[in-house]
Amino acid sequence: WTAKGIRVAQIEDAREPLARPGPVLDGDRMISDVRWLADPQLEGRENGSVGLEQATQWVADRFEEIGLQPGAPDGSFFDSWSEEELRNRTRKEPTLRNVIGVIPGTDEALTGQSVVVLAHVDHLGRGWPDVRSGNEGRIHPGADDNASGVAVMLETARIISGTHRPARTLVFVATSAEEWGLRGARRYIESMEKWPAARALAVISVDAVGRLAEGELLALGTGTATEWVHIVRGIGFTTAVLSTAVKDDPGGSDQVPFHEIGIPGIQLTTGAHQDYHRPSDTSDKIDAQGLVSVATWLREALLYLSERPDALTSTLGVGQHRDPNPAQPQQGRRVMLGTVPDFTDTGPGVRIDDVVEDSPAARSGLRAGDRLLAIDDEQITDLRGYAQLLRQLEPGAEVVVKIERDGEMLSIRVKLVAR
Repeated sequence: WTAKGIRVAQIEDAREPLARPGPVLDGDRMISDVRWLADPQLEGRENGSVGLEQATQWVADRFEEIGLQPGAPDGSFFDSWSEEELRNRTRKEPTLRNVIGVIPGTDEALTGQSVVVLAHVDHLGRGWPDVRSGNEGRIHPGADDNASGVAVMLETARIISGTHRPARTLVFVATSAEEWGLRGARRYIESMEKWPAARALAVISVDAVGRLAEGELLALGTGTATEWVHIVRGIGFTTAVLSTAVKDDPGGSDQVPFHEIGIPGIQLTTGAHQDYHRPSDTSDKIDAQGLVSVATWLREALLYLSERPDALTSTLGVGQHRDPNPAQPQQGRRVMLGTVPDFTDTGPGVRIDDVVEDSPAARSGLRAGDRLLAIDDEQITDLRGYAQLLRQLEPGAEVVVKIERDGEMLSIRVKLVAR
């Protein structure tokens, strides 16, 4: 994926940061939240399951405890709906629901405007709708994806609600059905009337933020408004949280439906890893201090955006990025190559950041640092294009992958396996 990345907040001298992660942000609380959501008793929070129902009720209880006001159209914390496809699958009447809490704005001139924070609470349960070969029926805990994002959103909301009265309304949304075609975010756009999505200043999706360690916080999709890169840079300097503005967006999180209606949005993430959508995405691998850093960054962003007098300069044409059939998710990939991409890379094709052990990529000799340029003469333009190419292939197919390694062009034959 060609991510036109801009690295920020790399301070070369010994200057002190203007602000440090304060003790009020509680890493232990966030880790506890992650453990609760990723507990096997919730069975992976699959859409339509009792586990997801319990998780959304828990989030609503936390919103109320924090002091957020109910934000759903009916005056409660829940915006509920059903999907016929889910009813047919589960043979019962399951309900999907977004959990919505708000900190109302104080500036009457900004009535109806908002800044929206999204963190999806659903995951794959025992492997639906995206299961990798061999993992069928196993619990997928979803600790990073996305118990970590929910925990950071809750802690950030707790701190802001206790210390700040924003000029512009802050809306916090724990979405369902993100793993099933971003349906929760689309539902919010369709149903929210008091703070219409079309009047949102900006949206931030907090999705997979639990693996920061010594790495960088990535802000994907900063090309959706001209100001984002400067906002990311400024927050990096203010908080000393190392962060990178990535212009492009791979299109896999809840900010995407907002892009389709012209609203600038970014995804905060700590990056891809080998446990993505696997039973091994467990809470013991989550970095507590990293969660504090992400919450520090998010808090600073929300305080700035809630007080900013002017709209962001969107680069999005309304409908320009719209999925032609948004009610249905794209066909899933059936094959696995086994590469982990470098989201911050600015070169052509897709640079490999890591290779999954015992995968087709590993067995064929692909390695970290290789740059994927083509599959069977089909050029790889960026990460989204790479994913589309893989969707067209069948398990067992033998393909020729063209790469660049240390300035040398190589062609490597790879036999793909079921995902």
